[in-house]
Amino acid sequence: MVNRAFSVLNNYFSTTASKNKNSNEYIPLHHHHQASHQEEQELPKTKNENSLPVKLLTTTLIVLTLISLLILYLTTPSTKTTYHQDWDLKLTELPSQDNPDTCEPFNQAGYLNYDPDHILDNNWIPFNRKCPTISLLKPLVNDLSKLHSQPNPLSFALPWLVNRTVVLIGDSIERFHARDFCDILSATTEPPYHEISENGFSPSKSNQSTPSRSFYVNSKDSPELKPPQYLFNPDDRDAVPSDWPSDQRQKYRIIIWNGLIVLNLGIIIRTSPWICEVPSYGFRIVTLFTFGIEPYKSGSYYSDKIVISPSSFIDKLHHTLLSTIREPITRKKRARIRHPDLIEVSSGLWDLRQWSEDSRLNNITLDDSTELVYRSLSFTRLEWWAERVTTLLKAIDTAFPSNKDNATAPILWRSLHHTRRHSVAPYSRVEQLDQYARLLIHTLKNNETIANPSLANRLKFDNWGRKMLGFENHFRDPVHPKAVPGSVLWSDMMLWELRKAVAIRLRMIILFCLLLSNTLIDEKDE
Repeated sequence: MVNRAFSVLNNYFSTTASKNKNSNEYIPLHHHHQASHQEEQELPKTKNENSLPVKLLTTTLIVLTLISLLILYLTTPSTKTTYHQDWDLKLTELPSQDNPDTCEPFNQAGYLNYDPDHILDNNWIPFNRKCPTISLLKPLVNDLSKLHSQPNPLSFALPWLVNRTVVLIGDSIERFHARDFCDILSATTEPPYHEISENGFSPSKSNQSTPSRSFYVNSKDSPELKPPQYLFNPDDRDAVPSDWPSDQRQKYRIIIWNGLIVLNLGIIIRTSPWICEVPSYGFRIVTLFTFGIEPYKSGSYYSDKIVISPSSFIDKLHHTLLSTIREPITRKKRARIRHPDLIEVSSGLWDLRQWSEDSRLNNITLDDSTELVYRSLSFTRLEWWAERVTTLLKAIDTAFPSNKDNATAPILWRSLHHTRRHSVAPYSRVEQLDQYARLLIHTLKNNETIANPSLANRLKFDNWGRKMLGFENHFRDPVHPKAVPGSVLWSDMMLWELRKAVAIRLRMIILFCLLLSNTLIDEKDE
C-alpha cells in the first residue's frame, strides 16, 4: 500500500516537472494510465549515527510523511476501480494551475449537452477533443447504487468526498441546487428511489431510506435559529416600516401577531436553510437564503415572505448560517459539520427586483410590457452593490477562517444566469450586473488594498450562470432553471472544484513533510 502511495506521489512530481513535455494533465473520460515507477535511490549514510535527538526527529518526520502518503492512498482510488467508461480518478493528475496549457474542462469553450432521457449525460462538452467531458456525478451514483451494507470508504470511487461540507449562500437558486443535487442522486440510482421534484414549494421526496436526502431547517424545530435583527428597526424586531402601503402593513401585522408565520409551509420552505446529505459519504450541502445583498427603502414587497426578516446579508450569515452549521445537525444526532471545504456565494436576482420595485413606487406598472426596467443600471446602484458585496465577502472570509489543517475553503462567486423575459429580474440588467461582478472579483483578487491577502487567495469566479445561456426553454418558471440540465451541470462543476480544493491541501501536506525530511537528512550528512 505504501509503495503504491510512493508510486503515485512520484508520478505526480515527475509529471509536474515535465509539464512542458506533457501539457495535458487532466482527468479524461477514456483514461488508462499506469503510474510510472522511478528507480529508487538509496539515501546516503549519515555521519552522526549516534545522534539520538536527530534520529528521533528524523523518525518523526518519516512517520508524518508515511501518514500523509497513507492519506493520499486513501483519497486516490485504485487503478482497478472502474465504472462508466473506465474512468480513473487520481487526485495527483489534476490540472496544474502553473501551466496555462493544461485542461480545465469547465473553462474550455464548448456547449452544454441536453439529454432528457439520460440525466447524467447533461454535461459540458469542450470543443477541444484533447480535453474530454467530465462527470463526477456518475461514479458517485454508481457507488450509491451498490450500497446495500455498511459502506466502506476504502472502496469508494470518490474517497476525497468523504466528510466534506459545501456551503451555499444566496437565494432560491442555491436552494434548488442543493435540493436537486440530492434528488438527482436518488433519481438516477438503479433502481431509482424517486423522481426529481420540480416544485420548490413542497418538502423533498427523500427520506431516511434514500441514498441522499434533503430537508429544511426552521426555527420551530430548532429554537437556536434565532431570527436576526430586523434591518429597519433593530430595537423593535416586529416594527412595521412607516412607509409601507397600508395593506402590506396590515398583512405583516397579521402574520407576526397571530403566529400564522409557521403555518405557511411554502414560505418556510423558500426562506429557511436547506441541508442536502449523502449519509454514506458523510457529505452535505448547507444553504442560506437571503433577500439580496441588503434590502433598502423598507422593502415592502417582503411582507409576504417574512419568515426570516429582510435583514442584511451579514446578519443572516452570523445569526442563521452559523447556527445552522453548529447546532441543529448535532441536535439531530448527525455528524457535526466542520469547517466548510467549499463556499459558493451569489446575490443579484433580489437586488434586481429591489431596483425594479423602485419603479413601482413611482406608479409604473411592472408587467411584460414594461420597458423602463430594461434600461441600464446607474453607476450609483452598481457602486452601492459592489460596496456591500465586498463587505460580505470579507465577512465570509472572517467567519470561515483556516480549519484545523490550516487550509481555507475556496470562495466561489456564482455567476448569474440569463432569465426569461421578466420585469422583476430583467435579463439585460442580469448581464450588466454579472459583468460588473466579474470586474469586482478580479479587482478583489488583484488589489490587496481593497481585499486582504486571505480573501484574495480564496476568491474564484464560477461560470455556471453563463453556461446556462440559451436554455431558457428548460426553466421551472421565468427565473429558475430545471434540474435537467441546469443542476446536473452545477453538480459536476461543484464536485470538480471541491476535488481540486482537497487535492491542493493534500499536496501541500505531503510536500511539506518531504521537504522537512530531506532537510533533516542533509543536516545529518553535514
